[in-house]
Amino acid sequence: MTLVELQEILGKQIEDITDERVPFENRRKVAETALVVSSLAKQMINNADVVLRSVKFMSDYKLDGEVSPVKDMVMGKYALAKKKDDGSLEVKDL
Repeated sequence: MTLVELQEILGKQIEDITDERVPFENRRKVAETALVVSSLAKQMINNADVVLRSVKFMSDYKLDGEVSPVKDMVMGKYALAKKKDDGSLEVKDL
């Protein structure tokens, strides 16, 4: 899920919760679900922030391409995967 998709979901839930035409009990149930979604969204945003900070850190300290214990600690020697439109994965080694 992208941050744009997440934004659309959160926006829809806000509309559903604040729609006065919907019975109160239904809005209460939507609000309960929205709390869970909000918590998950916060974690997704925090994860994205960690990635951005890591990239900035590596750029600031010119660790790109170097063998460094700091780089290993930040990057963890993992691979990044991106889902393509056809459903396959594009993998990039770090």
